[in-house]
Amino acid sequence: MTGAGDMFTMKHTRMQSPAVVAEGPTGSDGRQAAPGGAETLVLAGGCFWGVERFFQEVSGVTDTQVGYAQSKVENPSYEEVCTGNTDAVEAVRITYDPGRVTLRTLTLLLLDMIDPFSVDRQGNDRGRQYRSGLYWEAGRRDQQEPVFRRAIRELEERTGRHPAVQVEALSNFYPAEESHQDYLIKHPDGYCHIPLDAIAAAPKRQRYIERIWALDQESYEVTQHAATEAPFTNKYDAEFRPGIYVDVVDGQPLFTSADKYDSGCGWPAFSKPIDPDLLVNRNDFKLLGRPRIEVRTARSGIHLGHVFDDGPADRGGRRYCMNSAALRFVPRDEMEAQGYGDYLPLVDGQAGGRAD
Repeated sequence: MTGAGDMFTMKHTRMQSPAVVAEGPTGSDGRQAAPGGAETLVLAGGCFWGVERFFQEVSGVTDTQVGYAQSKVENPSYEEVCTGNTDAVEAVRITYDPGRVTLRTLTLLLLDMIDPFSVDRQGNDRGRQYRSGLYWEAGRRDQQEPVFRRAIRELEERTGRHPAVQVEALSNFYPAEESHQDYLIKHPDGYCHIPLDAIAAAPKRQRYIERIWALDQESYEVTQHAATEAPFTNKYDAEFRPGIYVDVVDGQPLFTSADKYDSGCGWPAFSKPIDPDLLVNRNDFKLLGRPRIEVRTARSGIHLGHVFDDGPADRGGRRYCMNSAALRFVPRDEMEAQGYGDYLPLVDGQAGGRAD
């Protein structure tokens, strides 16, 4: 991580924690005491430095603590965990206000943030200590396990792949050494397997994660991983009925049928957006020797496609080449009922209309 020092501010205070949280013959109820109506959650997703730093930016998270869970050795040190002999996993215990953020949202954010199909590896880190997991606490199985398993099931149904994320009872949790607590706040240039922009965007991700999670696989890959759908056979290339095209995630109107034209490229093409401020352009150098301008939405941050300067001159010369999978079309005769009545003048090619 470089240049992150001025991006984040420390907003969490360290709370005293017991040496171990356990479920089993000890008779402990296994729960970490939390103030007021706060709840706790223990999860793992690779190096605990980055996982902790991400969740510190989530609204409703009031405290975080890194530690070692599922250890076969009592109170292991970091050096012992690194040997692999303890079978411990680097984990984070999160304290949160359930009135501001739900257990489901926290669960989805973890699965979205990591590679949930990677076995014993996240980023550059490899080994059993970097496995991923969701661990229900003693006395809370009925509340936590169904939430974990539902999210895993939904991910498997959407992708057709089985996630490599442990879902099991928390057997123990030993707080890590103080040098590891809030590590990336203390050392903002330290290593982090979570991208800086993902950490900075955590509050936005939190706001939209449920809608993102509900996308079909093609829309998810296009909007979240900048994939490109097949040309000509996609949903809106040949769609020319009057209406508007909105962000598939948050419903923000982006384009109108009045600005759509047949470019012959195989994807929906528009001469201009409803408002340029609704979009963000970025340089894209993924194709060797073919620099392009990527287009994303300003509000939800999803990938839409690319913009080129080979459009019709009489329309301004631009071609916004968009993926159908990133859009939802609202026909003109349904716009009023769906709350888009203010945009009817734009669809009808009249001056005025809403563009905010």
